[in-house]
Amino acid sequence: MRWNHAGIKTADLDRSLHFYCDILGFRKLEEVEVLGKLFHFVGNDTVKIEIEPCGPTDTQADMREHSGLYHLCFTVEDIAATAADLEEKGVEFMLPPSQFRPDRKIAFIRDPDGVIIQLIQYL
Repeated sequence: MRWNHAGIKTADLDRSLHFYCDILGFRKLEEVEVLGKLFHFVGNDTVKIEIEPCGPTDTQADMREHSGLYHLCFTVEDIAATAADLEEKGVEFMLPPSQFRPDRKIAFIRDPDGVIIQLIQYL
């Protein structure tokens, strides 16, 4: 098996596309219609994320109270520069760049729907 993509449901498609493309720097890869619903894929050469609009009766998952997928993690080259860029764009950090192990630095942010995203720089 090989990794393919992660799927995220969003309450506001435009807000999520803005976050993942304009703020995180991914690009729109494709749109796919399945059973009358449009799925949007964003990413780059190594990451692919499917963004699906919520239905009117969908409720938001609160991972503090549920088990299952907890966060996404992206490797960055320079966590300090990435953090400065994200802060300039209005992203708030759950955990600012921190070093708990000698070989890496990490930080945590949330997407507009509350999905937790870890950033990691290997030293």
